[in-house]
Formats: sequence, C-alpha cells, structure tokens
Amino acid sequence: MQIINKAGEVVKDFFRCWKKPAEGNYVGNKEIIAYSVGGMGVQFIVAIASQILLQANCLLIGTVYGLKPTDLALLLMINTIISIVIQPFKSWLIDNTPGNQGKARPYLLWLGPPCALLMSLTAFIPQSWSKQTILICVGALYMVMNFIYQFYLGMYTQLVQLMTPNTNERAKIISISSVIYSLAPTITGAVFPLIAKAFELGQVDQNFYKVIFPVFSFLGCGLGFFAYFGTKERIIVPRRQVQKVKFKDGFIKICQNRYFWINNVATWFTFARAAITGSMAWAYIYMLQNEVIQSAASLVIGTASLVGMVIGPFVIKKIGKKNTVLLTDGAIALSMVPLIFYNNNFYVFAIMCYVSFWGTAVQIITTPAMSADALDYQQWKTGDRLEGFSQNFAIINSLVAMGTNYILPLMYEYYGLINDYDVLYDEAVRSPMLSAMGLLAVIGAVLHAVPFLFWNMTEKDQERMIEDLKRRAHEQNVLDGYGDASVLSSQEHLNEEGFTDGSADQTVAPEEGGEAEI
Repeated sequence: MQIINKAGEVVKDFFRCWKKPAEGNYVGNKEIIAYSVGGMGVQFIVAIASQILLQANCLLIGTVYGLKPTDLALLLMINTIISIVIQPFKSWLIDNTPGNQGKARPYLLWLGPPCALLMSLTAFIPQSWSKQTILICVGALYMVMNFIYQFYLGMYTQLVQLMTPNTNERAKIISISSVIYSLAPTITGAVFPLIAKAFELGQVDQNFYKVIFPVFSFLGCGLGFFAYFGTKERIIVPRRQVQKVKFKDGFIKICQNRYFWINNVATWFTFARAAITGSMAWAYIYMLQNEVIQSAASLVIGTASLVGMVIGPFVIKKIGKKNTVLLTDGAIALSMVPLIFYNNNFYVFAIMCYVSFWGTAVQIITTPAMSADALDYQQWKTGDRLEGFSQNFAIINSLVAMGTNYILPLMYEYYGLINDYDVLYDEAVRSPMLSAMGLLAVIGAVLHAVPFLFWNMTEKDQERMIEDLKRRAHEQNVLDGYGDASVLSSQEHLNEEGFTDGSADQTVAPEEGGEAEI
C-alpha cells in the first residue's frame, strides 16, 4: 500500500509541475515531454543516418553497393575538407540566427524535411550503374545530407543547454528525454530485421532500404517538430544586450577555454572506442544469420541504453560528471578485453557489447551537460554566449578525423576485406579482424578518459558561476533602467532576473521558480 501511495504522489507531482516547474527549476514537465518526443523523431532520423555511413560495415554502402573501404575513406576525407571550409559559416549562423525564436529551435523546423528527403534518395541509386558512378552519387548525396543532418542533430542536442541554466536540471532533462527518445532506436533495432524478412536478400536487399528510409526519416521529421513548438530558450543576459562577436575573436576565446579542449580531445578517440560495437551489423549478418533472434537481441541490447540513461543522473549526483565519465570509460575498456581473445560466439559478443552500450548511454547525459557547463564558464569568464563559435572546434576535430578515418578501413583491407563482403562468413578472416578491433576499442576507451583527468570544474563551481551571471545581468538591467537597485542584495530576487527567450527586446522572468512567460 505504501508503494502505491508513493507512486500516486509521484504522479501528482508530475502533473502539479506540468506547466509550472518546481521551485528552483525553470522547465515544466510539459516542455520536457515536448523536447523528449521531438528527440524521438530526431532519433528515428539518427537510425536512418546510421544506415548511410561511409564505412565498410555499413550494409547499404558497403555490401549492397559494393564500394571498397579505402574508397569510402577517401570520400569521408573529402567530406571532412568541405566541412572544415563551411564550418565558420555554420558557427556564425548559429550565433546570428534570424528572428526571435532562439539559437537552436528554428533549425529543428527548417532542416528536418530536406534531411529526410536526401536520406530517402540515398536508397534509390541504381545498382546497374558503374561502381565509379555509384561512388560519386553516394559521395554527393552524403556530403549535402550529412551537413544538414549534423546541423539538425547538433541543434537538438544544444537546445537543452539553452532551456535552463541549472546544471542539475539539464542532467534531469537529458535523462528523461534520453529514456523516451531511446524508444526510437529500440523500435528500429527490433523492427528492421523483421521488415527485412519480407525481402529476398533481407538486410542486403536494396528494396529493403527503399522502404525503411522514407518511412522512418519522414516520421522522425514530423515528431521532431514537437521540440520546436513545445519548448523555449532561456539564457542569462541583460535585456538590452545584443551580442556581436567577430570570427577571429570568438575562435580565440573558445580556444582559451580548457573545458572545450577536454571535451573535444576526448572525441578524437570515440572512433576507436566504438570499433567493435560499430560492427554489430556484421555480427548479425555474418555470425548470427538469424533475423528473428536478431530482432530479439536488438530489443535486449537496447535496454543497455535505457538502463544507462535511467541510472545516469543518480550516478552523476553521487560522484559528479567527471568521475562518471572515468567510471564508464573504464567499464567500456574492460568489456572489450574478452573480445580480443574470444569473439566467435555471438552471445559472448553481444554481452560484452551490452556493457559498452551501457557506458556510452550514460555519457549521452554527461557529454552535453559538460559542454553546457563549458559554455557557462565561457560566459562567466568573458561575457560571451558562444554556442555557435564553440562548434568551430569541429574544424580541429575534422583535421584529426582526416587521419583517423583511414585506420579502420586499412585494418579491414589488411585482414582481407576489399570489396567482397562474403569473406566475413569465413571465421578465419573475421576472427583476427575482430580481435584487432577489440584491442583498438580498449585503447580508445582509455584515451577517451585521459583528458577528463584535467577537468576541475565541480557542480558547485558551476552553480556559483550561474549565480554570479544572474547578479551581473540584474546590475546591468538596473543601469539600463530596468529593475530596482534596492533589491540587489536579495539573492531570491536575483534568481528571477535577467532571463530572455533569445531576442534582444523581450524578457522573461520566472515567478517563484515557475515557468517563464513572455
């Protein structure tokens, strides 16, 4: 009976804070649900994007179209160079988004439809064309689609950083939304193999992709609109502040932020950390060879992400974000060790990958939360909101990726995988390749953890910076003729000042920790 009563109280509290958030918070549950449902749509698009990778372990691009691993790596390098060239424009655009709807939200409205359309077209390239023509078409479609897709995904991820300045509330929103939107990859992971059974060649049948690409990409696009229409952006700036930062100045300031360096240097090694888990499609097709068991296994393995996203906030609250990253990277490294020596049994392979997926899911919470903390630090240090300029780190990341993108393809070809993917049915070819990839994953997980040893910002530090930003914003508002200077000593009142919805002339002020209204 006591459990039922507690459950009833939880439900009551949820609806009590449906529009007006709990004291000390900024976002009501209605808005969190809208963000989460929108995230489910984004994740449907992510699920399709994962089927269009310029990698040999991508079934459509590799097995169906039969393109060589090193040719795909060359396309990826060209795409990287183009991304570097257009990155400054992308960053400038984010920090100068037209209109007054905020920095991130408008892109969730504008970019979804073209992203879904381009993804769908990728499945309709005729196999009768020459390999060179297919390579060119795949490359052209990928480069445009990937720019739009990465922009779209990045803006959804960044939106939570702008919805609230409270670092604990950010972690809570990320956790709740992650649990909800993880339903999308769980659904696709279970449904795709069953849909594939309706086609003669299963998951290596082009007609299979002609069905799932348009259906799930446009479904995702539609759900993604919830995140645009149901959310608000809240940043701490004086009411009259209009920020204009030159590219050179913004880039220099970002490069002087140690926390951005830590977050981004760690990403250089994610390709290696995911060397084995990124090959799950191969394990299903060439090792398991059973679509029904694959569907069930996908559902079970999908729970790893759910578990990680649910317990993530509790782990973060207990030991902090930095220690959570170190803990999960350690778990990922240990989970990969057995696969170096024993990788020919699908079920052992799946169990080890389950642990790795769990650790990665926890970091789905820590990574954007720590990125948001780094942005708060930047504003506290220099007075600038640099969401767009912070993405110029992608230029450095892309330069690094130009070299690392060749590591896995060269490994594949070294072990005998050129353009005949049927060799993966041969255990003598597959096993030593997976062993080498397991070792690479261990090294990648360790190297991913090392930069975070130098992260010295605690959750308390971030809270103090936010309080100081509120004080500064209020003082500036008083100087500009808004507010009463006599209340500067009231911390409670300061907590209600200086919040805007992204425009220069509209102010939102939460009432008793409640939802901000324009």
